[in-house]
Amino acid sequence: MLKAEFVGHIGSDAEIKNFNGKPFIAFNVATSERYKDAQGTTVTRTTWVSCLKPGDGAVVQYLKKGTQVFCRGNLTAKPYTGRNGVEAGLNCTVTELELLGSRQDGQNQQQTQPGQQYGAQGYGGGAYGSGYPGEPYPGPGNENMPY
Repeated sequence: MLKAEFVGHIGSDAEIKNFNGKPFIAFNVATSERYKDAQGTTVTRTTWVSCLKPGDGAVVQYLKKGTQVFCRGNLTAKPYTGRNGVEAGLNCTVTELELLGSRQDGQNQQQTQPGQQYGAQGYGGGAYGSGYPGEPYPGPGNENMPY
């Protein structure tokens, strides 16, 4: 099992999808890395991760385009050829999700409640559970996942 933690911005508003009659929150997260190449030019590399979070909780209303999030979960690679001919494909079944803020927060110089956590102690494993007590997350190897 490959575990991952990453911070990034949501690419489009999250939506509820059903898989075998069970709800999942589906969203994409873009993570960016900046570095200097051999010529000293700053290069930005963006990696997109398709995410599924078991459940259909109220958190979906906060997962809007541009919102910064922290995700922890099980990572799988499903290669496909993208529009630019590059093979890519990372999927994550999220077990912990934390809201860090939104782009609007920085523009308005307002602070929301950063660190609203929906994971180990909140949505997806603790007080609210996964929504399906006693049932494991559908992890890697399940080709029917709606990524």
